[in-house]
Amino acid sequence: MKKIFVVLGLFVVSIVFLLGFIDKSPTKQVRSEADIVYSINNIPSNFVTVGSLSKREQDIICAVSKGLVELDTNGELVPALADSVDIRDNGIEYDFKIRDDVYWSDGTKITPSDIAEFFREVITLEAEEDIEPLLNVFGVIDYRNGNKSFSNGVGITATDTNLILRLNSQDSNFLNELTKPQYRLRKSVILWEEIGNNYTTIPYSGNYSIADINSLNEITLKRNNTADSSLAKTIHMVNDDSEDLALAAFEIGQRDIVLNPPKSQLNRLSKEGKLVSIPSSKSVYLAFNKNNILSIDDRKEIYRLITKALEDYESDNKSLIKLADGSYFRDEEQDLSKLQDRKVMSSLGEEAEIPEVIYIACEESLLNKEMVDYISNWFAENTDITLVGSLLREEITSDISYYDMAILNLNADYNDKSEFYKVISPYISEELAEKVSIFNTVEEEKEILTQIEDNLFENYSVLPLIFYNDNIAVNTSIENISLDGNGNLKFEIIKK
Repeated sequence: MKKIFVVLGLFVVSIVFLLGFIDKSPTKQVRSEADIVYSINNIPSNFVTVGSLSKREQDIICAVSKGLVELDTNGELVPALADSVDIRDNGIEYDFKIRDDVYWSDGTKITPSDIAEFFREVITLEAEEDIEPLLNVFGVIDYRNGNKSFSNGVGITATDTNLILRLNSQDSNFLNELTKPQYRLRKSVILWEEIGNNYTTIPYSGNYSIADINSLNEITLKRNNTADSSLAKTIHMVNDDSEDLALAAFEIGQRDIVLNPPKSQLNRLSKEGKLVSIPSSKSVYLAFNKNNILSIDDRKEIYRLITKALEDYESDNKSLIKLADGSYFRDEEQDLSKLQDRKVMSSLGEEAEIPEVIYIACEESLLNKEMVDYISNWFAENTDITLVGSLLREEITSDISYYDMAILNLNADYNDKSEFYKVISPYISEELAEKVSIFNTVEEEKEILTQIEDNLFENYSVLPLIFYNDNIAVNTSIENISLDGNGNLKFEIIKK
């Protein structure tokens, strides 16, 4: 009997000993001491070229760096590193007065020379398409081509207190462009190419510094000593492979913030008080084939029917979309009488002779597929018309010869209309298209924009359909969740 107990004892000891070699750590361990745990779909290893990163990847840059000026939650310009800006010489020269109370995370003062050197690096390293406004700075193109030196040939000058930028030509949107993440101040930009090796040696201009990056694609930010003490001390960003996994972690308390959770969960999260819906500039338009035989009345009736279908779609997806109601820009201060006139116009397709089958194309995406499927089913149930949708992998252009119409997905930002102008230019008159590139004042741009909208609507060539919202699943203990005017998370106002 004694031998049996000895054998059993040795067996138990052996099992306990062997269990010690089993890795019991989860695949993605979240630090419990973090003030805020934020789900992100990717953490890049290279932050040299910020313009090409996604909005969520750019959130990291926005947390650890500041710009000369920034956009608040209402899309309004606010000072950041610059205390003020003096615009001179008919909009050609911008003189930024740099604040005397801004510091790097290591305690050294941020100077105009630091910002000038940063712009030199950005001009050298960023792709042309991501720094178009800087290409309009005097001498920049020649410098990029190796024909001029930066110090003597480029219109970027630093004094003891100011940074002065001189343009080649007027750009009414220049200040708004400078608010984008790629223009937020970073030290020694080339070291950001392998941020995992260099994050401990880089000083940061923002409210946070990178405190840790590990092999599990997690990044921890810590509040800088120079930042407001009311901010969260630490932000832990975790790379989740999908929205579903991120929300599952959120449900059990392992995430505090999940941006754009699965659409199927939006209504539930909203009812539980765990969803923040924020208007975005992501917009959807209906473009008719210019060479199609559809008459104006045909187009009016099709637009009216699609709008009716989307009214039902909106009622099921209030957190996701808002009907455009005749407005081309969500943030545009529209004349209500003009919008009412457009509604009346779109309801008068009295002589429509719509073909039994009509074809619509859209770029391939889950949201586009669901919306077009919904509209197609609505047509089948409520009309004698068959609407056939096609998902295309290539970008939708004005050449949609095989289709009657197409869905256009645009980032229609009222403060930066460049993408809107670029896409709609083939649909408007040559005279209006020429005017787009020669705005002299904001008032002149507004006047021409009104002409463009009227032209698009009256000819039923490109018509507004819906605006999307950005949705954020938020732990009920989190306050002040918001996005800035560029769609980036504003960590500097979040409280827990």
